Amino acid sequence: MIDQIDKHKWLYLTAIGEPEDNTLRLVIEEARSDKNLQPTKIGDLDLGKTSRIVSDAKCFAYELIFEWYVAYSVRDESYTQFDETEVRTGQSACVYTKSKFLDYARSSTFATDEYPGPITHYGFNCLNHIVDVAALEEPNIKVIRTPNK
Repeated sequence: MIDQIDKHKWLYLTAIGEPEDNTLRLVIEEARSDKNLQPTKIGDLDLGKTSRIVSDAKCFAYELIFEWYVAYSVRDESYTQFDETEVRTGQSACVYTKSKFLDYARSSTFATDEYPGPITHYGFNCLNHIVDVAALEEPNIKVIRTPNK
């Protein structure tokens, strides 16, 4: 189901929390252009006509539960940078086999591939937030909203 999430052009992180000790819950929603073009200016900069990016009843929404995670991080999208040395599949919803976040999780904990087992880095590149999760298992993913067309 991560592949389905990855097919969306834009995502929003709308909820994050721990419903139980050491269980991570994310709610990630598809986003779309509302196609209502409006003149847009920022200060003296004229951006021409732009549209808002929204998540609404026309978009999918997903609940992801990580039962066993080692570490997670949320970053402001504005401060992230692409790293060519990282190895991943996906664009919006990524699975990394090599990343600086995996290096961090391994160097700042005693978790290894031997104990408690192989660790995978899952990354979600949302509008406004980048979420990284180092986990022992894939998340349980449930579709919590299907689009009304």
